[in-house]
Amino acid sequence: MVARFGAGSVIRAKCTSLFWADESRYPLIMAVEQAAVLDALKVVRDPDLNRDIVSLGFIKNLTIDGGRVGFTIELTTPACPVKDQMRDQSRAAVLQVPGVSSVDVQMSARVREAVGGDGARQPLPGVKNIIAIGAGKGGVGKTTLAVNLAIALAKCGSKVGMIDGDIYGPNVPIMLGMKEQLITDGQKIVPAEKYGLQVISMAFLTGDDAPIIWRGPML
Repeated sequence: MVARFGAGSVIRAKCTSLFWADESRYPLIMAVEQAAVLDALKVVRDPDLNRDIVSLGFIKNLTIDGGRVGFTIELTTPACPVKDQMRDQSRAAVLQVPGVSSVDVQMSARVREAVGGDGARQPLPGVKNIIAIGAGKGGVGKTTLAVNLAIALAKCGSKVGMIDGDIYGPNVPIMLGMKEQLITDGQKIVPAEKYGLQVISMAFLTGDDAPIIWRGPML
C-alpha cells in the first residue's frame, strides 16, 4: 500500500490484508441456517390437527446449499385435501428467510399403522389399515361404496387392495369391468389389477353362468 504525503515524500507500509466489496457488483451471500428455515415453517399449520408442521414432525430431508433450500413435507395421508395449499405456504414462508434464493418442496405421505383393540398391530404383513364395508341387508350400496372409495384412495396415491368376499353376489368385478379368472403362482392367489387396484373376488372362482353349491351353512 502506498500513501503519499507532501511533495516527493512517500511512506510505504506493508499491507497484511486488504478487502473491499462493491455490493452492487458483488452482493454478500448470507449463510442460511437450518434453525431459521424451521422457524419460518412454523407459520404453516395443519388445519385438522391445529399444530404447525414442524412440531408435528412433517419436515423431512431438509437440505441447504448456499441459497437453495429443499425439504419434504411428509403427511399422514396422501389424500390430504390441503396438501397443495400447504406446499405453497411453505415455499412462500421459506423464501422470506434472508439469503434464500430458491425453495424446492416435495410432498409425500406415510400412513400410520392401525392398531387393534389390545394394542397389537394388524396381523396382515404390509397392510397398515383395513376398511371394512358391510351391512345386514342386500341392495344398500356396499359394492358401490367400496369400489368408489378404493378408486379414490388409489388416485390419491395410496396402495390399495380390495377383497370382494360376497358369496351371494360378488359384483365388484362387474363394476370394474373385469372378467379375470383366479390365478395362482403355486403358493398364493395373484390379485387381478384394474384402475390401480389389486382385486380378489369370489367371482374369479367360476364362470359367469356356472352354478355353485357351497358346503355347510352360509351366514
